[in-house]
Amino acid sequence: MARRGTSGFRVYRYVNRVLGHAVLMLVALLFLLPFYWMLSSAFKEPGHIFAAPPQWIPSPWHPSNFRDVLDLANVDFIRSFVNSLFISVSHCGLVLFLCSLAGFAFAKYRDAPGRQSLFVFVLGTMMIPGSVLIIPIYVMMVKLGGIDTYWAMIVPGAANAFGIYWMREYIGENVHDDLLEAARIDGCSELGIYWHVVLPVIRPALAALGVFTFIFAWNNLMGSLILLHTKEMYTLPLVIYLLNGDSSIPYGIVMAASLLATAPLILAFLFFQRDFVEGMTSGALKA
Repeated sequence: MARRGTSGFRVYRYVNRVLGHAVLMLVALLFLLPFYWMLSSAFKEPGHIFAAPPQWIPSPWHPSNFRDVLDLANVDFIRSFVNSLFISVSHCGLVLFLCSLAGFAFAKYRDAPGRQSLFVFVLGTMMIPGSVLIIPIYVMMVKLGGIDTYWAMIVPGAANAFGIYWMREYIGENVHDDLLEAARIDGCSELGIYWHVVLPVIRPALAALGVFTFIFAWNNLMGSLILLHTKEMYTLPLVIYLLNGDSSIPYGIVMAASLLATAPLILAFLFFQRDFVEGMTSGALKA
């Protein structure tokens, strides 16, 4: 009886696992379908994109859509790509530095006056919708002369509440006080401790936060619409938005531009995938 019960339990676990994987694969396919349609449409002729029944595989292949993107007269796609890359990398680096530094201070300087009240205030800013801050940011940039500059897209939100909270929790659990005290005994300065001791330990958390931040900065259409006015400063989301609103531009060219704009996000995730997964699951594994 015991063997039959054990065998039945194993069959139940096996069937449950198979069903679980089948559901996950179905959900994954539903999420990947728009990306595949974008990839397929980028290589189609204009008349084949909305064909009925749908043409899932381009026939014939039409790769000239990518060349046409670069030859558009009303936008400079390469310059917009460079703008987006510079803004995203700069904003991401500034966020990682400021948030990790603030998280280190909140996690380890427990005797600092007003530490808890300041942290509660920082967390309270997470309840403010981002759209509410657009007008104050615009007014500040007008006063500071930052409109239509890279700084208008890089500086706002660099020390954000989510990043500070994320780094504080990770540093509090993974950077032990004994390690910091040993570094102080050896004569290391506080900035040296942060640079040589804390940063190597929190690399997975930095990778996870960096991927999130890079994606947000790369896709920041609202900020580009309000803060950037000249074509030389346009970013890729703004260019694709303008292309999509121009009825004279074929959808194949719009899809090709969208595919080129998506590629850096995929590459960033693949490059930091190992550290990203480790940073996202470290808390769950410790629990």
